[in-house]
Amino acid sequence: MTRTDRLLLCLLLPLSALHCGCAGGVFGAGVDPFAEPGSGRESAEILREAPAGPIILSYASAPLTPGAPPDGVRAAVARAIGREPLSAACFYREERGPALRWIRGQMEARRRRGLRPGIILAGHGLGATEASETARELLFHERDFDILLLLTVDAVKASRYGGPAYAAGNAIVNRLPGVSHSFTAYNAAPAPDGRQVLAHINYYQTKSVNLHGAAMPHAENHLLVDWTGVLNHGNADDFAMPNLTADLRYAIARSRGGRR
Repeated sequence: MTRTDRLLLCLLLPLSALHCGCAGGVFGAGVDPFAEPGSGRESAEILREAPAGPIILSYASAPLTPGAPPDGVRAAVARAIGREPLSAACFYREERGPALRWIRGQMEARRRRGLRPGIILAGHGLGATEASETARELLFHERDFDILLLLTVDAVKASRYGGPAYAAGNAIVNRLPGVSHSFTAYNAAPAPDGRQVLAHINYYQTKSVNLHGAAMPHAENHLLVDWTGVLNHGNADDFAMPNLTADLRYAIARSRGGRR
């Protein structure tokens, strides 16, 4: 193998891994469609746990340290749940393992009562992509449940493949106007089918050069527009919070509409 061949192989293998790890479609038996990330520290905020009603899981983009101000998605969840009998929690975006253990425990509590679990998943930025991947993972591994709503805000994606080349590539691509990592979020988000996946609502903005979302296939897309120049990727979920709260309340009300 020549030096040129080795160089081409080094360039192609990571691209092939990226394509195989994130592309949609049918996966073989026993194959996990998404590798589980982990930061090694559990970071969670349990708002409510009930054996009935919808299960709401949101992902925060930053660790949930004591005293940290809530981001827009978390605040919207807290506002939307009111006094409803339901389960709601927020996990740091790198804690999908603990989040899945929590949500499966809540699903089992409902199944023991003869109830079909209904799930709402939400997140902003990298947390939005994590919500999409969680939806896909649950659909791949679980049965007899509904995704009432997938709610994503400015979904983006940083490479999970390490090394200085990927870090440099991400830094360059993120600074090209009009370019983001949302293509992996596209592939992660399951399309609503009217049966098990009832809705996907996606909010995004395009004013941020470094990181921004985009319209996602099959979703109900809403472009966030701000004439004052205040809107950017970091506060997109705060900017959209009234709409996020309304979307969550509608999904919660829908869970009482005869599907449970």
